[in-house]
Amino acid sequence: MKPVPPKRSTTWLLLMGIFVSYLSMSPAGVQMNGYIAEEMNSAKRIMAIFNSWWKHRPIPDMAWSRHGPIPVLFDIPFIKLGKFAVSEDFVLSFQPVLCTALLLTVLFLWLRKVASPGVSLLITLMAAFGTMLWPYAYIGLETKQSLFVMLAGYLGIGCGRIGRWPRAILFGVVCGLAVTLKSSGVILLPMVAGLIYEQYKDDWRSRRGQTLIVVLIVVAFCAIDFLGRKFFWDPGGSSAQTLRDWSVRSPFQFLSNVLGNFGSPTKGLFLFAPILLCSLWAIPRIWRTYRSMTIFTLLVTGFMTMLISTLLVTADEVWGTRYMHVAIAPLSLCIGAAWPRLNWRTHVPLAALGALGVAISFLGAFYYYGSRSSAMYAGGQNTMEWIAGDSVWNEVAFDARAFNVWIEGCTEASPWTPKHIWVWELPPGTPPWKTIDMRTYCRPQSFLLQHWSEPLQGSLLSVLRMYLFCIIAGPLLLAAVVWRSVVEYRQSSLS
Repeated sequence: MKPVPPKRSTTWLLLMGIFVSYLSMSPAGVQMNGYIAEEMNSAKRIMAIFNSWWKHRPIPDMAWSRHGPIPVLFDIPFIKLGKFAVSEDFVLSFQPVLCTALLLTVLFLWLRKVASPGVSLLITLMAAFGTMLWPYAYIGLETKQSLFVMLAGYLGIGCGRIGRWPRAILFGVVCGLAVTLKSSGVILLPMVAGLIYEQYKDDWRSRRGQTLIVVLIVVAFCAIDFLGRKFFWDPGGSSAQTLRDWSVRSPFQFLSNVLGNFGSPTKGLFLFAPILLCSLWAIPRIWRTYRSMTIFTLLVTGFMTMLISTLLVTADEVWGTRYMHVAIAPLSLCIGAAWPRLNWRTHVPLAALGALGVAISFLGAFYYYGSRSSAMYAGGQNTMEWIAGDSVWNEVAFDARAFNVWIEGCTEASPWTPKHIWVWELPPGTPPWKTIDMRTYCRPQSFLLQHWSEPLQGSLLSVLRMYLFCIIAGPLLLAAVVWRSVVEYRQSSLS
């Protein structure tokens, strides 16, 4: 039986349910994360330049960011609104939450074209709360790129033939954004080329004008992105030189990085998104029936894996293997397409992996990723290799240890010594391992939990009440989505 398209109200309920549920645990700021402060500064400088030009005043110098000016343009509306509501950082924290909710909505819409309502909703919710997508809704990195990569695939493959010019232009813009919202996006150009080929391969002669315009739009985006990034990198050395300093020195290290990118016990994708283990069986299963979707997923996953495997370490101090964030939604889509009908023999094990992922992702959403880095610095063990591969500092285990301290009240001293095993004798003159107090790192990042019992006033009290409303409204909205999906499935079965 052909899958029934979802009702528009169901889709909107899902979008709002995920958005509001995510928002309930928000830290109310993203400025401390990665390069976001750098992009905020660049966005504010763009606004200052425009304001000076408009008022015929001396124009200040531009402040460039490492990923170019294109991703900064998405920050400007939030930063502008933040001048009137609480703070710029607070309003900007809504952006990654919204991007992730939109990403999951696109995943749901595409799943509904290849799977039943129950499977579509199950996979979407497991991707939402059982993978890295949840923590990164607060971290704020990777979310824009992942959204537009998935949207490009949906427009190029999932929505069928592009007929009218406005939709063709939209497709070109989305593809251009997919490869320019991060400097690493250039590695995804083969994915974009594959989407354009798949869309126009059968009748490209009659639509060669559309094909040319789409290609030119993507090229224009790449040119703007290249020039913008040069202004940031060239004064201190090119980005290529920086990349060479971090590159592997042996092909064997590249191979081990490829394998570790998925299976590492400290930074592997399958650890931080356990349901994606099923993609190992799903992709061969759908190769014949959904070949275009499968190729899209393999291009995204494969080329991003190749890029980061050329680095000395495939992940940094941020939660999980963050560069593979872009592959989570496409791989989840393949899982739904492989088993499109609810079957307990298939979906109970899948749900078990999803439940494990929820526990892991909850810890990543509960704690600021920089807490572990601070603890490693306090313990004198903050090397990039230890951050990426030391089992003693496994970030899931570290956050679980901090969570246990928080459950106990975070009041009494909780000493922990990150010891390593020497083989087989202690080298002469080795200093003892430092002991750290886990009370320093047990406080959650959620604004609601941090300030629950504090006497807040003014705008901070309003923020607290908003998050309290979200923690109640979010699950209710998702419950409504589940109910509507059940009703839609029953109606489609009877028709």
